[in-house]
Amino acid sequence: MTLLVTRVTTPEELAIAKAIRFEVFIDEQGFDGSIEVDEHDAAETTWHFIGKDVEEDKYVAVARVLLTPELRKAKVGRVAVLKECRGKNYGAVLMKSVEDAVADQVDTYMLSSQYERRGFYEKCGYKRMDDEIYLDEGVEHCMMIKKVVKN
Repeated sequence: MTLLVTRVTTPEELAIAKAIRFEVFIDEQGFDGSIEVDEHDAAETTWHFIGKDVEEDKYVAVARVLLTPELRKAKVGRVAVLKECRGKNYGAVLMKSVEDAVADQVDTYMLSSQYERRGFYEKCGYKRMDDEIYLDEGVEHCMMIKKVVKN
């Protein structure tokens, strides 16, 4: 199976990306749909990504990156893979593709992980910033960071 990850460039792709986010975060995980789309979605420094299962010709994964160019930081978020497509390494491919796409602008990646999913991000090279665990919509989360090593 091959996942092709590209930056969202059309309103149609953005609508598909948001639909995947809603399916995973609202329908499956029960988060509040009224705050899923926020002011960051339309910001000029926000990049949206969408992943397509090439063999199935179906969009199955998404992520969003909030860039802070002056600090060379990126906050990765809204990372989602459709339930029926998990276990195919698509999450790792998505994360690597997103990081590679913004690598020339970033020295530090950050994200807020659902605590029970932190192991996935650890496998992608992220480390917990501290021991703090906080609630976001009643679900435990932790901040994670990945520093870029420049050659």
